[in-house]
Amino acid sequence: SCAISAACSTAESALPKIKRTRVVDVSPESVYDVISDPRRLEDWWPRVDRVENVDGGPGKDRTRWTNVLAADSGRRLRLDYRCTAASRPKRYVWEHELEGTMFEEHMKSQTTEILLEPEGQGTEITVISINELRGSARIAGFSMKKSQRELIDTALDSLQEVLEASPVGSDS
Repeated sequence: SCAISAACSTAESALPKIKRTRVVDVSPESVYDVISDPRRLEDWWPRVDRVENVDGGPGKDRTRWTNVLAADSGRRLRLDYRCTAASRPKRYVWEHELEGTMFEEHMKSQTTEILLEPEGQGTEITVISINELRGSARIAGFSMKKSQRELIDTALDSLQEVLEASPVGSDS
């Protein structure tokens, strides 16, 4: 908590925070079934090649998992995550576990929050990415915002395809 609110808002605005929204013709419950199941991330989250070591159930707070990402170089990158908040069918939040990783030097935190709101017969999906950078990495905030926008837009495109193609996801 900041002693001076102006300093707080300046510091918070420096965080690379991206918010993107999409409306899909699928119920919030069906969307939640997909977004809250770490095993489904490879179906819609960009660069996730596979998900391993899932500890906990879909939609459960404190669930942990490892995303194995396919890098452009062909190498694999393993990233550990944990769900920090889950409220069916409205909200699912996960955080990258940075401690002891190569990212810890540059990032204080990396959080993804997904909010679901009924919209007519469908659902408005809002994905919020918040990246708190450390030290000189804060200079890269602008380029990080651009890459996060692209990542989330790609995720929303893929999620919409998965939801609309799935018989489970269609509510008709």
